[in-house]
Amino acid sequence: MHASELKGRSVVVLSNAEKVGQVEDVLFDARFRQVLGFRVKKGGLLGKTAALPRDSVTAIGADALTVPSPDMINEEERFAQLAGAATLSQVTGTKVVTESGQLLGTIGQLDVDADARTVTAYVLSASLAERVMRHQEEVVQAGEVVRLGEGGIMVVADAVGTRLQAQQG
Repeated sequence: MHASELKGRSVVVLSNAEKVGQVEDVLFDARFRQVLGFRVKKGGLLGKTAALPRDSVTAIGADALTVPSPDMINEEERFAQLAGAATLSQVTGTKVVTESGQLLGTIGQLDVDADARTVTAYVLSASLAERVMRHQEEVVQAGEVVRLGEGGIMVVADAVGTRLQAQQG
């Protein structure tokens, strides 16, 4: 699933069957491709933002994330494991370059596994016309990434560029 599909899902507490907020962003460790948690918007328009570590989530359903108790959600600074976590918005737009220096595009989406624990792939951005013409997304599998720099550049093997070019042709 695209990580962005998690945004907007309700966060429901199982102990009292209460909706306590909704997912505003996904927090992850870009280097190790792990989902660390979620930024949760509590309350209405003027509500404050809190954090929810991934390990505190009981389940991720099509409409909601469930947690055992409201104590699982707190200020982001209180969770050491979330320090330095990247957000989805920080990764989208990252340039993807081959080892030989060919620009393949920019990251438009992140795919995560069904449990939303691991980043499985990076989907490159494409215009609507490009998506219609190709009938498929250009995807870089997480295992194909050689290096992910903090400066907004991802390096992949030259073979990835060759594969993506063959898909286009």
